This record gives sequence, C-alpha cells and structure tokens, in this order.
Amino acid sequence: MKWITALLIVLAAGTIAACNLTSGTPPGGQAGPLPPTPISPPSMPTYTPQPCLESGDQNTINARLRGPGAVASLCPGALFELTGPVVISADMQEIYTEGLPNDDTRATLRIISPNLTTAVLMRDRNAAVLSNIIVDGNRVSLGIHSGEALIYAGGFSKGQIIRGNKIMDPRSWSALQLIQGYSESQPCENALVANNQIGPAGTSDDMQWADGISFTCTNSMVTHNVITDATDGGIVVFGAPGSVIDGNTIRAETRTLLGGINMVDYDPYGGNYTATVVRENVIDASGAVIRIGLGMGQRVWGCLSPGSGESTLTGGTVTGNTLRGAHMQYGFAVDGVREWTVTGNVDEATHTGTPSFACGSLLASAPAGFLYNPARSEGTFQPEFRAAQLDLALWAIVSPRPGE
Repeated sequence: MKWITALLIVLAAGTIAACNLTSGTPPGGQAGPLPPTPISPPSMPTYTPQPCLESGDQNTINARLRGPGAVASLCPGALFELTGPVVISADMQEIYTEGLPNDDTRATLRIISPNLTTAVLMRDRNAAVLSNIIVDGNRVSLGIHSGEALIYAGGFSKGQIIRGNKIMDPRSWSALQLIQGYSESQPCENALVANNQIGPAGTSDDMQWADGISFTCTNSMVTHNVITDATDGGIVVFGAPGSVIDGNTIRAETRTLLGGINMVDYDPYGGNYTATVVRENVIDASGAVIRIGLGMGQRVWGCLSPGSGESTLTGGTVTGNTLRGAHMQYGFAVDGVREWTVTGNVDEATHTGTPSFACGSLLASAPAGFLYNPARSEGTFQPEFRAAQLDLALWAIVSPRPGE
C-alpha cells in the first residue's frame, strides 16, 4: 500500500504545480485572478423522429409528449377520439399533422366523452405549438356542457403558437382561450394565434353562446384568423395590453353574433388596454345579425350605474377596420373609455333595428355605424362619430331576437 500512497503524493504534487503554472503566479508574488471558466448552456434533449400516429385516443398522443421538446406528429386523415384531454406537459412540445396540410386532411381530435369540454390543454408551457389540426368539440352529438374552453392555452407562458388549425363546435363557452398568467411577474406573453379557421361556436336560438377566440395574453398577436358563426364574441379582447389583433375576418352566416370584436371587459387588467391595437379586421353581417360590430367600453355591453367610473377602459387603439353586411345593428360603439383612439375605420354595412329595451330609464339610440357617448369617451375619434346614448346597446333591440 505504501507505493500507492507515494504515487498519489506524486500525482497531487504534479497537479498543484500545473495549477500554479496556469494561474500566472509570479515567484514570491500573489496569485492573479483566474480567467473565467466558459459555461456551456445545457443541451436540450434530442428525440429520434418517429412515424406519424395513425389513430387512437388522447393516451396515444400523450405517450409521445414526454419531456421538453417532444413532438407528436399525427398522420394526415387520422382520427383520435378523446375521453380526456391531449396535454402539452412540458415546454417546447409540438402537436401537428405531418406535412402541415391546411384542408380536411388535417388529423382530427374529436371529443366523445359526455363529460369532457377541453380537447387540448396547453396552458403554462413555454413555446408550445399546436398546428394544422382539426379540433372538434362534437357539440352537435354530445350537447352543451359547462367547463373550460375547447382549447385551453396561455397561462404563465411565453411564445405559444396556435396556427393553421380548424377549431369547431365547442361544448362550453369558448372555442379557443388564451388565459392570462398568474400575476404581472408571471404573464402570458408573446403568443401567436394565426391562420386558424374557427367556428361554428355556440348556438344563438337557445342563447347558449360561445366565443371564437377569448384572448388575454400581453404583447402577443392574433392575426389572419377566420371566425365563422361564433355566437358570443367573434374575438373577445380581455385587455391584453400590448397585443395586436390584426387582419382577422369575423362572419355571421347562419347564427346571430352578439359582438364581432369586443373590447368591453374590465378584468383581468383593471381596464388596461394600453398599446392594445385592433386593426385591419373585417366584420361581416351578410348572412345573420351582428348586434355590435366592434364594441368599446363596458357600458355598451351592460347596464351600469351612472357614476360607475371605475369601469372605464384605457389606452386602446382601433384603426383600419371594416364593417360589412345587411344585418348589422350597432357598428363602432364607444362608451366608457379614455386615452382611446378610433381612426381610419370604414362602415359599409346596413344598420337595422329599433331600440325598445332600456337600461333603467336610458334607452339606447338607433343603431348606426359610428356612435359614442362624448361625456364618457375621451380620446381621438374619427369625424364620422356622432353623439349617442349607448347604455345596454347590446340588448336594446328586442327584435329580431337571437336566432330570428
């Protein structure tokens, strides 16, 4: 054992001598600072490409989604019948149809359980991607059911992408929800919702409404989506400070739509729409009634007490949008905003209906393209606007009722 001990002493001495040489210590002097040690970023796990999934259920897909960066590639034309949600379970996971088709050859996720409302759960995961999939809530067969949205996304996350999907027939209140994060320090931000086909969503004849897109994320983009026959809001903007809602088309073809694009909610950001921009969208009432094309401020949507100043929304911009169609009731309707900008919008619609249902003693004015309440609307407004009473404009016109 003595020779082993001696060998260790020799090796240790050599190591110390090497360290002294590399440290640049002058003879009899103090050691100078060591150069920084390069730190390599942690490497992401790599995944061996696997064949696309031909059919199955949520478990078939979820088995592929194990760990950050995992991918579930679904075969064109594949059908997955869901009794529970497909779950994005880690950052940077992706679900898509192989080849990224944009037609009915996209793989289909279809709910078949009578108690399920969410087909895809992807909140709280950074850079998660859902693309080129058909997501079918199967409301026609299963009926309505209370619960979360058909696609439930957002949360405390950055960089989610929902693109190129067909999203239809949610059983609950929304086809696609991107919810806010848990706090200002845990936001949903930098999301992209693009080139999706959404609808139908909800039913208007029995007042079981549903949104197309319910959007709350900050500094994000909702662009070039086509929403057809949603029934509550085509796109509902819940503050979403810093986000851009751009180039979308909202159509009412066979079902009454309450609002084309809604900027009417005070929560969850305390009325903050700062740097939220709604631009270059088309809202089309050619086939069915749209009650309010683009509503701004809580008062157009509800009946509030006259001095309820805490409900004021601030900071939004609405520009370059177009209204069309023969069945539009109110167009650009503004009541209860400040530091607001509405410019460059175009009204090509025909406005119909006679108000008869009042908010207390306040009956909304007859519908028109550009109406605002100047006493409660502060900002820059294009010259077509005229003063109007707009409390509860949403329900002021009793006939036609939803579905008529």
